[in-house]
Amino acid sequence: MAEGLGESAGQRLASYRKLAGYTQREFADHAHLSLGAVRKVERGERLPTHGFLYTAARTLAVSVEELTGQPYRGQRRADEQVHAPIAEIRTVARAFDLPSQWRTEPRSLSQLAAEVAAVDRYRAEARYSALGLALPALLEELTGAVHVLKGKEQQKAGGLLASAYYMAYTLAYRLGYADLASLLVERQRWAAKLSEDPLAVALASWSRAGGFQTARDYTAGLRLLGDARVELADEVGASPSDAALTVLGSLRLREATLASRAHDSAATVQHLDEAKRLATNVAGGKDRIHYHLTFGPVNTAVHEIAADVELRNPEAAAAKARLLRLPASMPRTRRGHHHLDAARAFLAAGDRGQALAAIQQARQVAPQQTRYHPMAREVVRVLAGQYRRVDQDVRALSAWMGSAALGDDT
Repeated sequence: MAEGLGESAGQRLASYRKLAGYTQREFADHAHLSLGAVRKVERGERLPTHGFLYTAARTLAVSVEELTGQPYRGQRRADEQVHAPIAEIRTVARAFDLPSQWRTEPRSLSQLAAEVAAVDRYRAEARYSALGLALPALLEELTGAVHVLKGKEQQKAGGLLASAYYMAYTLAYRLGYADLASLLVERQRWAAKLSEDPLAVALASWSRAGGFQTARDYTAGLRLLGDARVELADEVGASPSDAALTVLGSLRLREATLASRAHDSAATVQHLDEAKRLATNVAGGKDRIHYHLTFGPVNTAVHEIAADVELRNPEAAAAKARLLRLPASMPRTRRGHHHLDAARAFLAAGDRGQALAAIQQARQVAPQQTRYHPMAREVVRVLAGQYRRVDQDVRALSAWMGSAALGDDT
């Protein structure tokens, strides 16, 4: 076992499999998985793919989070600080429709907008501790604003609240609280409708598709995204604004992600090609950020690499990852996630040194995202299992993920 990391997904799989009364061969046959893959995952010799985990979880009637061990609570005070705000966020989301007289008087919309922008920087930098600390009070105050204000002011407050719920959804999703993430998406959709902003509504659909992705209901997720994209295209017309172009492109990229998870190569290529076409219209040819989403040629290339991993083309993904250079202007959360996908590609392609380097880059760019990401933890476990003499760098990563203190800048 990798030092400090606890049970691996493979070890949990073996435990649940035995509780269900399956031998490895029986389980592989029933789940339509390769017996060799089941054995290697259980022994920690192979990184489980998203598809493997979802299929195994469905067969065993458990959640993916139960197999991956999410949420990771850790044993240090810093870990508890990351998770502590979750209960408060639940409380605010539960009371979203309670009357305005139950709430304190909100600040001006300009002050609230400035705070939403400040808090969103925590999300973009994957600073989960700071994000969680700020969200409950911000959500509460914005909820009060949408109940108190009327007309255009209420619409603006609704847009700000939709943004705050998007940030809360991101935090819950990344920490492994799938049930809360689903609830927060519903609240995001409610606030987006209040805003009467088609881009905010489309962003809510983008978020909602994440729930279908988690449940491996790719067909429904793709239909949702396709409908949202067509509706938005009709709203913005033939000459979309820069913001509309970013949201349209991001919907295409999420469609590519779901199609690749479904192992539909043709659909994946189609969505990526359409995203590339849209990316040629991005001003200055550089990725832009609107409505919390990043879109342009670089993020499209990032998604293409991730799609190659899901489509079991690790050599192609690894080759592209070696050539791709991410701009410092790209949000840390996107850069960190790319390095995690690159690590998966390098590991599957047999390049352990590059896989280790990619995980180290992810840690440097977005430490909290890396520490709590299930695939990052599995990559480190597999690296530890594959090295006869575990490299000191691997030991250090394993210990850091398992028990090291973690501040926003660690």
